Amino acid sequence: MSHPITVLWSIPRSVSTSFERMVSERGDHLVLDEPFSRAYYFGPDRRSDRYDRTIPHSSLREVVEEIEEAARERPVFVKDMAYQAQDLLDGDFVGRVRNAFMVRHPAATLRSLARTWPDFTDDETGWAHLDRVADLVEDAGEPLVVVDAEALCADPERVVADFCDRLGLDHRPDALTWEPGMRPEWELWQEWHGSTAGTTGFSPLRPPPPPPGDDQHRLRAAYEAAMPVYERLLAHAVRGASKDK
Repeated sequence: MSHPITVLWSIPRSVSTSFERMVSERGDHLVLDEPFSRAYYFGPDRRSDRYDRTIPHSSLREVVEEIEEAARERPVFVKDMAYQAQDLLDGDFVGRVRNAFMVRHPAATLRSLARTWPDFTDDETGWAHLDRVADLVEDAGEPLVVVDAEALCADPERVVADFCDRLGLDHRPDALTWEPGMRPEWELWQEWHGSTAGTTGFSPLRPPPPPPGDDQHRLRAAYEAAMPVYERLLAHAVRGASKDK
């Protein structure tokens, strides 16, 4: 009998790696960091030419088989970008897992993405395929369980408790802090996870920067495409119990 597979679908630069680190600290899940990135960037049927390296056993089928095989032994938590799994989004994978979402204001995520990858593609912004997963979840009659990065970092105990309640997980407040350091599962994307490796917990975020101006054509177009998806998902964000209670 298989254990549950929980997938946190996110976008780049959304604090999702810190959330993943918190789940690792719980100790009750096998945590997989962006396994679908292997298929998207390094597999035999890759969708991106950003890298010329090929990683063996990285077809989308093989990645899914690895995840499902791991779930035979213990619960699995996957953090990934929906665009990296886009070839699954017309199949039944989404219906076989517990789905959750992580968002952060596009003015922050897109500027951060552009600093590392100034040649980012429409896929790599992450928002369009996140919207597609949300469609699939709602079409199946399931609620959207969304973590908002700003709310999480402002009040992690309440937001994580609410998230756990909605997914039927035990809340473990002791997992909200951790020892700094690079994790083995981050090996493929160490250059992206360096900032998280230096943390010991969630810290309040700076307010989002101003939206890109009209003179920033690429960023502005990406921002305008992202905002409706962000606002749609933000409306479902877990907020925790009221402080008045």
